[in-house]
Amino acid sequence: MQVLKIYLYIVIFSLMTFLLSCRKSQDVIQADGLELIESYRIDVSEPSGLAINNSDTILYTVSDNTNKIYKLSTTGNITQTFNYVGNDLEGLSTFTGNKLILAEERTKEIVEFDISSGSFIKHKINYENNELNNGLEGVSYNSNDGTIFILNEKDPGLLMRLRANFTIISTYELSFASDYSGIFHDSTLNNLWIVSDQNKTINKCTLQGELIESYSTSITKLEGIVVTNDRIYVVSDAEEKLYIFKKPTN
Repeated sequence: MQVLKIYLYIVIFSLMTFLLSCRKSQDVIQADGLELIESYRIDVSEPSGLAINNSDTILYTVSDNTNKIYKLSTTGNITQTFNYVGNDLEGLSTFTGNKLILAEERTKEIVEFDISSGSFIKHKINYENNELNNGLEGVSYNSNDGTIFILNEKDPGLLMRLRANFTIISTYELSFASDYSGIFHDSTLNNLWIVSDQNKTINKCTLQGELIESYSTSITKLEGIVVTNDRIYVVSDAEEKLYIFKKPTN
């Protein structure tokens, strides 16, 4: 009987160890100039954007597959799934009050979504883009002045700055990468972080989209980014993972 108990303890311990190893990624990731803190699998099919709340305790992502919105812990656990189903969701950001703003690629719309009530308002963005699958790819709210940054993926790669009423203030053509798949406004540094899927890079930029610093990675299909005072969070669409890097001090 004692031998059986010991055997059962070993089996249970081994199973728990296996489950934990499945939850936490042990992959070796190369990131030129960035220190990887941790990585986690996300139970979201093709996560395609990332947002974070003001207290840096809650993440949000959207799925390129299901077109739904998910609330996550900072270790990638789903804590809530919202009922809204978008049209080719490709990016999101926290906004004012209880709202998120979402980027719908093919329809070229930015959606205000109220996470408390589930109500939403769609805003058509009028700009030249003839490729439905190379359209809006990222969105980020600038809490410093109330403007909004959006990205057109490629052909052309564009950074656009919007007023609070979702009309375009200015447009900047981007040329430092092959495509542009996610954006975040860093309110502390007052600059932008832009990721490139095809180049596998995390890029620090001015508010006009001029490159300040580029960090190469080995991550496949970078599709979303948020930055806190000391961390950089990115998601991989193809790998369905959340990566956490130490934010550079300079």
